[in-house]
Amino acid sequence: MKKYQAQTPGRRVVFSVFIGFVFISLIGGMFHFIYDWSGHLTIVGIFAPVNESLWEHLKMPFFPAVIWWIGSYFVIGKKEKLSSVHWLTAAAIAPVTCLLFIMTFYYLYTGAFGIHTLFLDASSLFIGAAVGQTAALHIYRYSRLPAGFIYIAGAIILIVLASFIAFTYFPPHIPLFMDSLTGKYGLQA
Repeated sequence: MKKYQAQTPGRRVVFSVFIGFVFISLIGGMFHFIYDWSGHLTIVGIFAPVNESLWEHLKMPFFPAVIWWIGSYFVIGKKEKLSSVHWLTAAAIAPVTCLLFIMTFYYLYTGAFGIHTLFLDASSLFIGAAVGQTAALHIYRYSRLPAGFIYIAGAIILIVLASFIAFTYFPPHIPLFMDSLTGKYGLQA
C-alpha cells in the first residue's frame, strides 16, 4: 500500500490553521445562540446546541472545525499542493481532539474540583480549539499515512456527525446528555 510522506506546510498552511482557530472560536461561540435565534427550528438543532448539556455544547466546535478544514482545502489546496490524505485526516483530528479535550477539561474542573463557572466553560472552547488545531497541524506535518487512511478520516467525521444527529433526537439518559438546567434530554429540554 502506498504511503504518503509527511508534509512540510508552507506559511499559508500554518496561517490557515491559526485563522481556523479564530474561526472555530468565534463561530463556535455564536453557535451557542443559533438555536434560540432560529425560533427553535429542529433542523438548526442538528448543528447547534438545543439544551445546556455537555454533549450539545460539543456541536459548537465540531461543525465550525469541519467546515473550516474542508473549506480551506478548497481555498488553498491547489496553491499549496496539499495532500488530500493528510488534510482530511487533519480535518478529522482537529474537531475530535477538541471534543475530547473539552469533555476531559469539563469533567476535571466540575467533577474532580467541584467548580462550576461560565468562565471555564467558555475557556474550554477556546483552549480546545487551540489544542485541536495544533494536533491537526502536527498530524499534517509529521504523519506518514497510507492512501486508504482518507476513508478512515472521512468515516470518523461522518460517525461523529451521525452521532450528533441521532443523539439530538434520541439521547441516552446519562449525565453527558442531560440539560444541566432542566434535567431533561435532547430536544425535549
